[in-house]
Amino acid sequence: MKSVVCLVLLILAAESARLNHPRVLLPIFESRSVNFTLEVDEANCYKWSSSRQDLISVMPIYKGFNECAYQAVVTVRTHERRRNTAIVLAEDVHTGETLRSDVIVDAIASLNVRTATRQLYLEEAPAMFELHAFDEQGNEFFTLEGIEFDWDILEAGSNKLAAMHYLTFTDSPYHTVPPALEKFEAVGTKGYMILLEGINTGTAKVTIRMPQAEYRHVPPIEVFISVLANIIIEPSEVTILIGDSISFRILQLKMDRQHVIDNNQYYLEVEDSSVAFMQGNSATGAALGRTQVFLRDRNMAESDKASKGPSAILTVANPHRLGISLLPHLNWVTVQGERNEVALDLFAADGQKITLGRRYSISSEVDESLFAIVQRTRNGSRLLGEAKKEGITQVYGSYKDLSVQAELQIYEELQLMPTKVVLPYDPNSLKPLKMQFRASGGDYNYVWFSGNPQVLQIDAQGLATTEIRDVRPSLVSHELLEDGSLLNGHTTVKVALAKNQKISRLAQIYFLAPNRLQIKHSNFETALKDYVHVHVGVYARINNSDVPYTNCDSLQFQLDFSEHILQLEGNEGPEETVSEACHVLRLRATAVGSTSLRVSYMFQDKVLHDSVELYVFEPLSVLNPLDNEVVLPVGSSRNIIYTNGPQRIFTVAAELTKSTAFDNRVIKVSEVNFDTQNAITAFTVLCRELGETLLAYQVHNILDTPSFAVYRSKVTTKVHCVRPRFLKLYTRHNLRESCPLEQRSSLLFLKDRENKFEIEIEVQDSSNRRLMNVSSLWLDWEFTAGDERYRKDNIPHRQISEVQFIHGVSLPNRDLLVLTLSDVAPNIRIKGIVSQYNDKLLSQQNIFAERPPFGIKNPNTGLLSTPLIENEIRFHTVNSTLLPKDHVSIFLASDYSEHIPIAQGSGYLQLEISEAGIVQVEYNEKSRLLLLKPLNFGHVRLELTDRCLTNEPSYLSVSVVGIGAIEVASMDRLERTTRIEAIVRLFDTNEKLLLVDRSKLSVYDLSVLVWDQSILSVRLGEQDNLGPGEIRYTITGNNVGETKIVFQSGKSAEQVSSEPLNVQVFNPIRLYPRDFTLVVGSSIQIYYQGGPNPNTNMVYTVEKENVASIRSDIITALQVGTSKIFGKCLLKNPVTGKDEVVSQDLVELHVVALKGVEIRTPLIRIRSGAVMPATLWGLFDISPMVLGTLKNIKISWKVNQPQVVELFNIFTAAGIEYQSEDLISVRVRALHPGRVTVTASVSLADGIMLPPATVELIVFKTLELLAPNPIKRDSILAAPRSIFQLKSNMDDVIYKLDNQSSGIVNVTPDGLVHTKDTLGRDLIIAKTSDQTLPIGIEVKNVQYILVTLMPNLKFKKVAHKVPRGMNFKFKVSLHDNLGNEFSHNIEDPNGLRYELATKDVVEAQIDNNLTITLNLLRETNNVLAISLRDPSGVKHAEDYIKLSVVESKDIFPTKTIFSVADIICFDSPLTLSSIWSSSNERIVSINRHTGIARVLNHRHKLAEKIAITNGDDAKSAGFIKYDLEVRESDEIVFAKALDIFSGTEYQAQLVLRNHIQADKFSNLIAQNVSQCAGHLDSMPVDVFTCRLSAKDSLGRQLLKVYKVEAFFDASIGQYICRAELLSSFIELLAIVKTNDVYLELEAKMANGNLDKMSLKLVPGVKVMPESVRVTDLKPQEIHISGLDKALHKIQVKPSESKFFSVDFIEHGHGLSKYRLRFFEDFPLDEHFYILVISPDTEQSIEIPIVGSTMMAQKCIDRPYGGPLVYRLLENLGFVLTTTVIVIISVWVYMSCFQAQGVTQVNSEVFQKNKSVSKLGSAPKLLHQDDTFGDSLNSRKFSPGRRSQHSDSFSEAYVYGHPRLNSPNRSGNSSRFN
Repeated sequence: MKSVVCLVLLILAAESARLNHPRVLLPIFESRSVNFTLEVDEANCYKWSSSRQDLISVMPIYKGFNECAYQAVVTVRTHERRRNTAIVLAEDVHTGETLRSDVIVDAIASLNVRTATRQLYLEEAPAMFELHAFDEQGNEFFTLEGIEFDWDILEAGSNKLAAMHYLTFTDSPYHTVPPALEKFEAVGTKGYMILLEGINTGTAKVTIRMPQAEYRHVPPIEVFISVLANIIIEPSEVTILIGDSISFRILQLKMDRQHVIDNNQYYLEVEDSSVAFMQGNSATGAALGRTQVFLRDRNMAESDKASKGPSAILTVANPHRLGISLLPHLNWVTVQGERNEVALDLFAADGQKITLGRRYSISSEVDESLFAIVQRTRNGSRLLGEAKKEGITQVYGSYKDLSVQAELQIYEELQLMPTKVVLPYDPNSLKPLKMQFRASGGDYNYVWFSGNPQVLQIDAQGLATTEIRDVRPSLVSHELLEDGSLLNGHTTVKVALAKNQKISRLAQIYFLAPNRLQIKHSNFETALKDYVHVHVGVYARINNSDVPYTNCDSLQFQLDFSEHILQLEGNEGPEETVSEACHVLRLRATAVGSTSLRVSYMFQDKVLHDSVELYVFEPLSVLNPLDNEVVLPVGSSRNIIYTNGPQRIFTVAAELTKSTAFDNRVIKVSEVNFDTQNAITAFTVLCRELGETLLAYQVHNILDTPSFAVYRSKVTTKVHCVRPRFLKLYTRHNLRESCPLEQRSSLLFLKDRENKFEIEIEVQDSSNRRLMNVSSLWLDWEFTAGDERYRKDNIPHRQISEVQFIHGVSLPNRDLLVLTLSDVAPNIRIKGIVSQYNDKLLSQQNIFAERPPFGIKNPNTGLLSTPLIENEIRFHTVNSTLLPKDHVSIFLASDYSEHIPIAQGSGYLQLEISEAGIVQVEYNEKSRLLLLKPLNFGHVRLELTDRCLTNEPSYLSVSVVGIGAIEVASMDRLERTTRIEAIVRLFDTNEKLLLVDRSKLSVYDLSVLVWDQSILSVRLGEQDNLGPGEIRYTITGNNVGETKIVFQSGKSAEQVSSEPLNVQVFNPIRLYPRDFTLVVGSSIQIYYQGGPNPNTNMVYTVEKENVASIRSDIITALQVGTSKIFGKCLLKNPVTGKDEVVSQDLVELHVVALKGVEIRTPLIRIRSGAVMPATLWGLFDISPMVLGTLKNIKISWKVNQPQVVELFNIFTAAGIEYQSEDLISVRVRALHPGRVTVTASVSLADGIMLPPATVELIVFKTLELLAPNPIKRDSILAAPRSIFQLKSNMDDVIYKLDNQSSGIVNVTPDGLVHTKDTLGRDLIIAKTSDQTLPIGIEVKNVQYILVTLMPNLKFKKVAHKVPRGMNFKFKVSLHDNLGNEFSHNIEDPNGLRYELATKDVVEAQIDNNLTITLNLLRETNNVLAISLRDPSGVKHAEDYIKLSVVESKDIFPTKTIFSVADIICFDSPLTLSSIWSSSNERIVSINRHTGIARVLNHRHKLAEKIAITNGDDAKSAGFIKYDLEVRESDEIVFAKALDIFSGTEYQAQLVLRNHIQADKFSNLIAQNVSQCAGHLDSMPVDVFTCRLSAKDSLGRQLLKVYKVEAFFDASIGQYICRAELLSSFIELLAIVKTNDVYLELEAKMANGNLDKMSLKLVPGVKVMPESVRVTDLKPQEIHISGLDKALHKIQVKPSESKFFSVDFIEHGHGLSKYRLRFFEDFPLDEHFYILVISPDTEQSIEIPIVGSTMMAQKCIDRPYGGPLVYRLLENLGFVLTTTVIVIISVWVYMSCFQAQGVTQVNSEVFQKNKSVSKLGSAPKLLHQDDTFGDSLNSRKFSPGRRSQHSDSFSEAYVYGHPRLNSPNRSGNSSRFN
């Protein structure tokens, strides 16, 4: 048993919290107590105690004012220097869990110093030396904080300068003062850690000892430290010849620079003097060999010279070969003008180059015409020369018997253009800039380089591309120019020869901030759809002068138009810019008008801008003639209209210039001057002689400004001056060949009222081109009629030229000959002749035409002659013919025909019918009548052609029809004894309305069939005011009922009937209640009987609206008075289309003031324990049904003897306590005998208090027998005329009346009892074979009924209103005059009836056994009256229930439409014990206890409901019902259509919904999302699938590194598509680099519906450190890494700028640095943060700033002084608790560990912890959604959580690694970091 207990304890201990150190080793001192902090890894409430108060004390560190602590300070109290162990226990006050730590105290046995180096260098940061202490076993003590040590520095000799000195942490700029050393530095003493700094070269000894008397025996520690100088010997390795010399230089590194030092302190010494010897700094080779040259310090002691300092290697060797090279490029290819150096070097056998001194020399030879020698060294090893011209030369060199040769190639000089480029500096510029560099010379094979590829890239053809971002990385220099302007960036472009890349030319590229913007050149006007080219120049300010940019295409210029009539378009190719312009804006004109263009560019906070006025006009074009060609005879003129083009501009000093160009010999051109507001120009063109020419019209504006560019608009018109050659005459009407007129002609004139006849004249040239003006030609006209000869003036006529005007400019339209003719003129002929020019007109214009006129050359004779130009036209006049109509319909009947008059036409007709046998057609030419006789049903088309007129034939559509259909339009309901009309519409066989001849209705053979003639009668009505095909009948209602009417035509198979018309005859409407009374403010529902069924349009009105108002059918009393209430039934009359009243009624309403109330109870005397209702009635006899509808009424009930009766409402048992406005009815329960007064006080809405109503009740106790046995009433209480069944526990029982029965009841042998009308008692005997049982029956009248709420219902909290949606079940019990409940209720299910003040808001259902169920669907202020249907013999046969139903916040959801995949968290006001259920678990599945439902499927029928109920399991009593309409999810929608993500993980939220749920954004429907999410688990789903795709190759490459799944995230309550990175983030960056990657995420449902969203991959930025810890106010750096394009837009802000600031330092490739500066008043005990916002990656990161606080503040504030008794009393509870814990711990230890024979103490310390967790947590991303934890889950300790405070143990240390375990050093505790 004991082993089991131990095992359980071990298991519990393994799963519980832990202390940060299970073993602690602390030192013992005489005069000082060492402190150490223990900490539990979970911040719970612990009580601390120690097993050895004499060894150590434990002081908890309290947080706030509670007595809980999870940290404690252990203090060594003993001064006895021997090894002891104490146990520290921490007990969880909630769980009783106890944690243990063994604290071992011991004396220090030895010391040791830990340091990184034993050598110091001058001018380096001071080094830190730390002391460690160990016990006799070699275990290291955990802390030496607070212990003083002596550190002594001893120099090697007394005459030497001090090599080093001690430096405090306070004085060190590289360190912060450790908290444990602050007090030591304040008083000038030293602790366990110091800083040493070298000040002179040399060696010193550092001695450390303990000053405490008790530790004088501990041996001190001595450490020897050397201080060296940063000295370099140059050269460090050299080879020379025997006898040759080399000089060495001694350099010292000071302030990051090399300085040559003298020999006062240092000298050189050769190690092997047989190889070489030294003379000062010069070494001379003596013999072959190798030796070292050492640097000696005259300040260094002789004993320290053994430690070797700086040295160099000297080798003496013989020459082995001669080498040659061309410096400085080591390449034998060069170009003209390049200076090179020919290097001739000797090399030893091992390949080392021999440095040649002055003793030896080398000979050389070169063609100096190609390579001119400028300088030659004394030993001949170097030849400095310059390449003079192109060519190839040999270079020779020799030394004794060694020689060498090389070939030198010289090319044309290398040149680069341009060499200086000025580009804009703008970190926010996103557009790359391209620029072409060109090189020449060399061998024409070049390589190109960029000085800073981050800023500029260049390809193999010299095309440079630069992204002008922040060009300020560390490798770009920043220069401050003379005037103080800053050169923001500088780089270069280098071109080099491919054969020798060291030969190059450099172009300087400067990035300068813009200072000024100017529009250099532009055409300020243009035509629509043409372009304006604006040349923009941008200048930078350098050395007090403006320097233009070479190119600024990358700048994003802001174009602001006052009117948007121009649109910026990209340049089609390289645009040549004007001088000092760097960019061309190509603007396309999109609309006409003027605009002010403001070109601006913002750099930082400065806006550079310039403006120009631009104008857009419609393009210049020819308005008339349309074909832009003019044909005229000589002497005629025509106006040409040009429209649009440039116009005069009145807002600028511009001059409009017009010009024309033409052949002035052929034509004369003059501008037409006219006043018009339109943009037109007109010219008059006059033909002067025969010929052709082009008229060119040009117009433009001229502006006297340097930046002006002319925009010229030009149009050209062709002008032909020709001879006339042909004449044509036109008219419009021709005669037919078949015209029977005796005299036929070619034309027919349809005369008008004025008898005018027009002939159009057209003159053409030889090319059949119409002459546009013939005013210069003379035309002769001749006329004749019949066969007469032509005459000139026998018919009145005149020749006119029609002129049309366009914008006031006259233009020739046509030339006409107008004749005046008589009514009828037979065979008229007209001839026209073009005879000559109008010589008078030509002479006026000074024009001389050709002679002869229009002369043409005879090919036979060669003579010129005038041709014959004439034409003739013939016609006669007649009338036109038209039909009066184009369609006729004829009813097929015997002796029936249709006559159609032919009103117009020539009278000569040709008839053609499309089909014979349907209609007979006859035409009488004399009477001009068309006779149509019907023959058969059908349709034909009759074509009538006028045999003379040339117009189109006329058509007559003829239909022979019968009655095809009959429709009836009539109201289908009428009140008895009233009349309505029915309109019968007859349709023909073509489904068109039949044209009815109402004078011959008998022709149509109509009849009426009424199915039940006793209900209604039908007769023919008046036939006026009817439409086509309509006949009126009248219907009269005789008796109530419903029948059908059918209208018929014809007989047998040809009979046509209408659809039966259902007509309902109803009784007149009667309103109820008839005459009723209301009090002011009360309401009642009015209803009616009679009327049509169903009645869907009942309208109520009030006669006096100031007395009462009505809404729907609810009447509300407003003020005292009398009014009439009208009820009208409206039905739409299909005949008129309007609503008509078909029945109406009225009732009287009386509104009175409520003067008082009374309490009505069914009993005055009631027995103890009985319950009865008490109801308020108004005076006089105003029902609770009225009072219960009053609003804002306050009713208070009270009793003077609360111990006698108690009052409650009917819903009290369920937890609903009505407030004063709803207490119209209460329940009275009799408690104890006595007399009591019940008072009800009423306050109306206006504050008036009514007189209190009282009722006095007497409660009595019923008579009962107490001894010898208690006997209560044991008879059955039954009502008269009732039937009930007796049942016993045995089957062979026979029932009969007692012999002395009074006959009040009857009973059958099987126990069926019938009561009679007689009241009284009777006795029934139940008898078996051996037993009898008397059964008493008491028959009494029912005094009252009582409605009681079924008890299976309870609310979570007290409610004051009934929540909407509740279902209640009530039981109705019958009671006698004492309050006793009858043993049996009425069996009849129809025994109850109910009435509501407003009937349409509550559903009530009466069930068996006198129960009634209510379903409260909507909010209401209602009263329910429940009564017996047969109240005979019952005095109080009704009970009243106030229904105050409101919308409850505890009921959720309120909406009813859901879709598949929804998760619904239902909420109910009922207790948690209530059960949830679904009517169809396959559609909606719900958890019985939590109420969380999932929609699994959907109904296929719309509006079909799923019922969700919450209540008792059987739903037999009260419950809440939710009706859900579940629809298919036919849409799946992502929350975002486009988003960016940082690459590691992305969660795309989406919603599944029906198309009508447009406002739905989540599938988790919950009132409290966090509480609901606590019951859900995140899980994969199968409702939809997710897929990731990409269109480009880079995106498809990324698809392999992502896993995509459909998921439901319970923490946010959303369905998501989760994309998770499978590889590392570094691999992702390697793939993406700086490219924009777009992916497409698709979510698809099983039914095929899908949605897609685009994802832009932008790797997120990372911030280091993740948190900032502040121990002092020194500045700290923040490094932000990521893509450059994201870093350029990043924002870094402090959370509180008055305490600290964040400043930008610099930006490098992929890294930005910021400096965090703290102000002096920075509070270390408050929490702040740095906010990093990255717009590109949509990240917002908070970097917390954690300040150090004082340790153990509670302990510091606690007074340690005072009387001993006070301290004992203060800590008495702590001591007692500690004692109990120690006893329990000892028992557990003895039982669980000692009993198992464990001899190894503290075995846990020998176990190796395999993981060391990283401290700190990642910064919180603000854009990530918060997650919700499960509040119902028990506490869980995750490994990650424990590891935050766990330690890594090493097997080399018995008590744990002190460096890792000590929170006072390592920083593992967040408190001390």
